[in-house]
Amino acid sequence: MIKTAYNHIISESLDFGCAIFDPDVQMIAQGVGLPVFQGHLGFPIQATIADRGLEAFREGDVFIHNDPYTGNGNHLNDVAMTAPVFWEGQLTGFVSVKAHWTDVGGPVPSSMQVGSTDFRQEGLRFRSVRLVSRGELSEEVMRIIGGNIRTESGTLKDIQAMLAVCRAGDAYFREVLAKYGRATVLEATGVYMEQSERRTRAALAKIPAGVYRAVGHFDNDGITLDRPVRVEMAITVGDGAMRVDFAGSDHQVKGPFNCGDAITISACRMLIKCLTTPLDPVDEGCFRPLTVLIPPRSVLAAQEPAPTARYYVPVNLLLDLGLRALAPAMPDGVPAGSYGDQMPTIAFGTHPETGKLFIQGDLNAGGTGARPTFDGESAMIIFAGSTARNNPVEVVESRLPLIRITRYGLRQDSGGAGCYRGGLGIERDYHFLLPAFITFSLERKATPPWGSGAGRTVPSTAWRSPRPTAPCGTCAKPPSTPSRPGRSSVS
Repeated sequence: MIKTAYNHIISESLDFGCAIFDPDVQMIAQGVGLPVFQGHLGFPIQATIADRGLEAFREGDVFIHNDPYTGNGNHLNDVAMTAPVFWEGQLTGFVSVKAHWTDVGGPVPSSMQVGSTDFRQEGLRFRSVRLVSRGELSEEVMRIIGGNIRTESGTLKDIQAMLAVCRAGDAYFREVLAKYGRATVLEATGVYMEQSERRTRAALAKIPAGVYRAVGHFDNDGITLDRPVRVEMAITVGDGAMRVDFAGSDHQVKGPFNCGDAITISACRMLIKCLTTPLDPVDEGCFRPLTVLIPPRSVLAAQEPAPTARYYVPVNLLLDLGLRALAPAMPDGVPAGSYGDQMPTIAFGTHPETGKLFIQGDLNAGGTGARPTFDGESAMIIFAGSTARNNPVEVVESRLPLIRITRYGLRQDSGGAGCYRGGLGIERDYHFLLPAFITFSLERKATPPWGSGAGRTVPSTAWRSPRPTAPCGTCAKPPSTPSRPGRSSVS
């Protein structure tokens, strides 16, 4: 995917995920990509089976799916593509890839507007659509896609890259089947899923049993700007299992800061993986000890027609809250609160050389919370997108000569004060040589990150955190002094 994708939101920022599954849609393995897609790609397959029936999967078929309310959970830009794998006439598994399409239609280039109030304003919805039938690409479906998106976005090229991933995954899966046989492969994958489950349960057993609670808010829904949105969670740990309950969270909101239940469950899967066996490979067994309860029509289990373009905000908040809830049980392993929003800063306008539309998106990095024995990390993309990379300045400027990034560096003294300081945010200065539009969202201004232990919460009105003047009350280390980075590039 990295080698063949056209848009650097995929090739540079790694906004995609790939996985293979057995015939029961149990994940065998997952490759590089966004962590929030960890254990996620089975949900679009299950949604397609529920919608079309298992018999709809024929050899050579490929389906696409991005319905936020069944099997996808995130915004319409994130489209899942699934191909069945047959061996000797039997359905033996699936290969799947999900990637961010730079444009899926709607009134705003990139389809990532902040003011949407209905999913239909955010682009095309695909519900279990057969894109390839017995090896033949559907030109009718491609015409519909091409007629409703901004083709200058390169999305049609990225579709071809995703199809190549499905073909490659099918070929590699078949190589393994040819070497060992279907029965042996499925038996072996079943065994190591059971091993992963046992390791996860053993790690959970080390966490003191109990119910751990946390409540947090994100700033607003993009429409009602003076009302923070509540997310509440209770984590029950015991008997080698974990249950996460979001009762008490706010109802789905009018603006695009909702997410569907599938991506909420995926975020909880990421949480349990981080807390138990973070260095082990990912497969379905890692998630069998987890149960997730989400109130229907809440901001974490939105239903039609709630918009979801900015779904990352509640997802990252719930991951941060999960760590906050478990801090009493894991005081040596949980950081303080982090920055909140990594949704991209998107610029679009007319390319000066081609006269065509251009779309440029840059993920926003920030500071992570201080850790029990270390300062927080600076200029990081966190949690749900923590494997994503920034777009190098050189790549942006070489592709789009009307944009100059005159500064890209750490923001002085922007981390919270304490025995160990929070990480620093970034400053990025854009210089547009021709008229262009820019859209972005910012988070944790009205509801700032929290401190842990004796650490301070950064004041919501402070652009720079105060210099600490007194020693920490919980350790002998003097408080960290503010970092003073130079002006060198962070590209």
